[in-house]
Amino acid sequence: MTDTDVSADQPTISTEIDSSQPLDLRFALLWSKTVTKRAGVHWWSTATPTGNAVTAFRITRTGLRVDAWGPGSAWAVEQLPALVGLRDENVNEFRPENPVLRRIANRFGSFRVGATGRWFESTVTTAIGQRVVAADAAQSRERLARYHGDTSLGGPMGVLPDPTTLLTLRDHDFHRVGIERSRARVLRVAAKYADRLERLDGVPGTEAIAWMQRLPGIGPWTAGLTSAIAGGDPDAVPVGDLHVPGIVTFAFTGEVGGDDDMLEVLEPFAGHRGRVVRMLKLGGVGPPRHAPKPFRTDLSQF
Repeated sequence: MTDTDVSADQPTISTEIDSSQPLDLRFALLWSKTVTKRAGVHWWSTATPTGNAVTAFRITRTGLRVDAWGPGSAWAVEQLPALVGLRDENVNEFRPENPVLRRIANRFGSFRVGATGRWFESTVTTAIGQRVVAADAAQSRERLARYHGDTSLGGPMGVLPDPTTLLTLRDHDFHRVGIERSRARVLRVAAKYADRLERLDGVPGTEAIAWMQRLPGIGPWTAGLTSAIAGGDPDAVPVGDLHVPGIVTFAFTGEVGGDDDMLEVLEPFAGHRGRVVRMLKLGGVGPPRHAPKPFRTDLSQF
């Protein structure tokens, strides 16, 4: 696999992961911001416990074809089945028998939820998206990785800075990548508690979400998405999202509601509420959009 942005160096590891299980990478990777797609190949740039890694993978007839670069390659390749949802053990309990879900179920190759296993990194990527347009958040993540992370391994996106580096950044450094002081404060909190965040791996989703919300600047939206991304939590719901409550309530009731209404209609799907949210978000069943195009703001220009 090649890409114009990737180092010419030979991969540290090249392998294939055999799997007879169906996969839907769009579904499994929905919220993951350290994975990008170029020309049919997915690229995962991540900081592993053994060093940074960039991993390229694509679906084949027998599973996945994988190339990985960097000292963290072995860890990343070992984690890859979880990333694409192959270790989602609860998926077999999910039955999309509700009429709304049944109508869109055939649009997906699988309902598996992926897990990066990287809690600090997932907290950072999610917190960058607080209260800003998605395109602006993506730009800030790319700049943060380019200016202060690791781009030596190639790939469409660099590896984000580690906690120690993040704690050395000044307000001016964050401003340069389009992150204002309030979000920078959350990133510093995540960096300060990075070790504790990583120990959430394997903790039940409800407990992980509750613990994260004890940290300053982390509410139910950031905690819920982080649990979904890092832990592969199929029940995590992004409470406080600008669009998701309206999508969910409109799908089931024909009316646009708020967070409380969303949680009420999702009650019958307890244990799989996040899985249902993914189906509805990707299934195109939301309300008609009449709002003007979101206004983008490049804070680094001010």
